Amino acid sequence: MQDNVVEINKDVNIVAYYFRQGAKRLRCFPKKMEWGGKSVVFTEQGLRHPTRKGARMIHVFDMTDGSADYRLEFDAEQLSWKLVYIADQAYGPMESQYAQSNLTSAAAA
Repeated sequence: MQDNVVEINKDVNIVAYYFRQGAKRLRCFPKKMEWGGKSVVFTEQGLRHPTRKGARMIHVFDMTDGSADYRLEFDAEQLSWKLVYIADQAYGPMESQYAQSNLTSAAAA
């Protein structure tokens, strides 16, 4: 991974959704995430695609809040969300709030 990417791989709560009409059916997207005592409101979506991990169907979402990019995975069998990574949009050093040391201490709390 690049220097501006922090791998997380932790369960998160998606507390708000929005819906958009797809070609054949209504599609659901995360709107607000809570993790580590913080709330993140997504302002735009990027790539969304289904994939498989073994027998499980996983839906991958690339989202942004305007200052960082987030990759989320939704496990359709367990109905759970995972934050895979956070990437700083400036493609430079991560902002201090996303630094690995801060994320580790927030996760332990």
